[in-house]
Amino acid sequence: MNTRALEAWFENDHRVMPWRQTRDPYKIWISEVMLQQTQVTTVIPYYERFIAKLPTVEALASAPEDVVLSLWSGLGYYSRARNLQKGAKYLVDNFGGTFPRDRETLLETPGIGPYTAGAILSIAFGLKVPIVDGNVQRVFARYYAWPDAIETKPSQNFFWEKAKEWVEASTDPRTLNQAIMELGATVCIKGKPKCGVCPLQKNCSAFTKDIQESLPVRKPKRDKVDLYWLAIRYRHGDRLWLERVPKGEWWEDLWDLPRDVFQEQTALNEKAEALRDSQDARRLGQKKHAVTHHRLHVTGLEVTMREPQSPQGTREGRWFPISEVFELPLSSLARKVLMLE
Repeated sequence: MNTRALEAWFENDHRVMPWRQTRDPYKIWISEVMLQQTQVTTVIPYYERFIAKLPTVEALASAPEDVVLSLWSGLGYYSRARNLQKGAKYLVDNFGGTFPRDRETLLETPGIGPYTAGAILSIAFGLKVPIVDGNVQRVFARYYAWPDAIETKPSQNFFWEKAKEWVEASTDPRTLNQAIMELGATVCIKGKPKCGVCPLQKNCSAFTKDIQESLPVRKPKRDKVDLYWLAIRYRHGDRLWLERVPKGEWWEDLWDLPRDVFQEQTALNEKAEALRDSQDARRLGQKKHAVTHHRLHVTGLEVTMREPQSPQGTREGRWFPISEVFELPLSSLARKVLMLE
């Protein structure tokens, strides 16, 4: 391994991001959790808005949950936001809002796993603690020409062992860990990597064997399941009816539009026509949305209510002024449907 070459590459070629301008462990924590399952360009405005509103561990711990979820609204995977707040409360209650610098102690914090602990300890405090995320796995799978599916336990153990070796060999673990992730995000990318500009090219086993485009090996993906949703936008004057999503469902505790779920488009169309025949309703446009291994085909329907009563068949909810709706914690899908014409 040549950690110094990788560190030098990062120092010269890394992307500028707001969380790279700080060593505040709280800000690094927020950014790393937001970056899980989400692209950098999407995260930046969310991160800046979140930090402006909740700039400290104490502020996050004491904030109403609806405020936290509203700041997270549109990022998806809302358990991340809830676990962040649980973790903040734990740090305030047990460590006065500071971050313990021992890995095992830090791992006891809700919402902080091995990757996040490594990011906080190495980037904020310069400690030699390994990290492994999707980008790191891709770099190591190619560098070592790892032949097995990266999701397996032996593969995960291998990647963590190598990450530990690399960070312990480094003189600058803060830079080294960020460099491996950056390399995977910008050079050792999925599909066709940019080997011509890679600082690790000379020692990369996959490049030597010309198999870099076939790595890493992944387990076969699950088949996609199609679902057809009829999202109903009940309206009374300048108010809309929204309901709380029950626990155990996608987007639990967020506000959402009432919906009916079907296995095929024909059944959805029949229900929409029945509602149009019986109520003052108009059909809206359609949106597609992906959740885990599901493909959602969503059709909007707006129903005008003469009285501000609970619409028949809906769950616990309330009427909101339209001007306030987008300040609520909403899923990105709910935002899309609310904007349908």
